[in-house]
Amino acid sequence: MKKGPVILCTIFVCLFLALLLVLLFLAPPLVEAYSSFRALSEGVPDAILIAFYLCAVPAAAALLCLLALLRTIRREEPFAKRSATLMSVVSWCCVAVSLITAGAGFRYFPLFFIAVAMVFIFLIVRVVRMCFVAAAALKEENSLTI
Repeated sequence: MKKGPVILCTIFVCLFLALLLVLLFLAPPLVEAYSSFRALSEGVPDAILIAFYLCAVPAAAALLCLLALLRTIRREEPFAKRSATLMSVVSWCCVAVSLITAGAGFRYFPLFFIAVAMVFIFLIVRVVRMCFVAAAALKEENSLTI
């Protein structure tokens, strides 16, 4: 298997982790600047910040799971049961972000679009996870065949 795409994905996941870490500190001034630019209603900047900080936890968990998944791919063991478990965690992180942004969407409507997008990503990851589960079962069955 070519290592280039796996390394590139690993770099991007690490960049997103670093960006998330930076945004944890820069979110308040960025939201304040955004609210002055957009003239948001009272309480909306707080709703955006709360949603962001709540979403940061599942986002970090999903990124760490992606790093672990990329590690298994680098070791050329992508169809292990662990891969399906990691993908399951990523999918449920998408659901968590969707629920958080849907709740915050009542204060700031554009967050509903993120909620819908995260449900769509959840579905994609679940389908790919099912393919990994089936492939792991086939691999296990083939390893038992003489």
